[in-house]
Amino acid sequence: MSANLTEAQIPADPAPRAIAASTSPTRVARMKKELTMLAVMIGLAGLTAVLNPVFLGADNLRNTIRHISLISLFALGEAVVIIAGGIDLSVGSIICISAVTTSYLTMYAGLGIGAAVTAAIALSLVVGLAQGLVITWLGVQPFVVTLGSMLLLRGFAEVLTGGTDIGFQGKFPGFRFLGEGIGLGMPMPFWFALGAIAITAFLMHRTLFGRYCYAIGSNAEAARLSGVPVQRIRLITFVASAGLSGVAGILYVAYLPSATPSLGSAYELHAVAAAVLGGCSLLGGRGSVFGVLIGAGIMQITFNAVNLVGKSLWQNVVAGGVILAAVIVDRVFEKNASRRGVK
Repeated sequence: MSANLTEAQIPADPAPRAIAASTSPTRVARMKKELTMLAVMIGLAGLTAVLNPVFLGADNLRNTIRHISLISLFALGEAVVIIAGGIDLSVGSIICISAVTTSYLTMYAGLGIGAAVTAAIALSLVVGLAQGLVITWLGVQPFVVTLGSMLLLRGFAEVLTGGTDIGFQGKFPGFRFLGEGIGLGMPMPFWFALGAIAITAFLMHRTLFGRYCYAIGSNAEAARLSGVPVQRIRLITFVASAGLSGVAGILYVAYLPSATPSLGSAYELHAVAAAVLGGCSLLGGRGSVFGVLIGAGIMQITFNAVNLVGKSLWQNVVAGGVILAAVIVDRVFEKNASRRGVK
């Protein structure tokens, strides 16, 4: 196949496993898995409510929605990277450096909160761009690049904070409202997540960019031969992931309201788990925005359940179990789909 096809000649699904028509076996199978995971989430919520009725209290429900929204923000970015065949292990550290930068610039450098937030988001985007360039231009594996960034950014956060928390000391109530406040009956992070979900859903399921991401994750070489700008699309996915993580970091520090070098620890694993639980394949080329939202819900309800039954020390054990279960379920799903001829 010629590599010089014009964009108009590129088929709507330029690689074998890209999203097909709504009646295709691939989409039907994906919807079945999403509905199954939605049932799991509802069942988990019901079980938690039976074990501890506090789960259904207004304060706990708002707090659960708040944290699901925050997880959804950075899990969406991770999912876009995974769909395009990559992985981003720097998510948690970008959340941390974004929060630390915001606090440091306001409390120690004398910047206004608006300038500090702008600087934190800009830094996050620069990190994503730098990672994307190393991966696409130099051909270094995403796992290695983002692992290095994870350690590097966490180290910078420790240096900036001196290993201690940087709080706002009662200042900037308007900014803290973004994390703590309630708007139209919902926690403010919910509205940020809703906007991110709407934009990401449109881009991934209604635009050429989204089709390209699925095509690259399915078969990068076939996509390249079909005229897809593989490197450029991959670069954009890492910038998008970093940007969403940066926004999540700002909302976290507004909610806490302080920054600590341990903020966001292991959140990259939570993001991967949420994406995989929601139907993303670690092999790339499959997943949906709705599925990621379900995955984020399962993760947070699980954490909440552990805390409400008085087993908070088991949270990491449960998180690890959820991640392993997600990977195993994903692999079993892939094998069953392969046997049925669904590619």
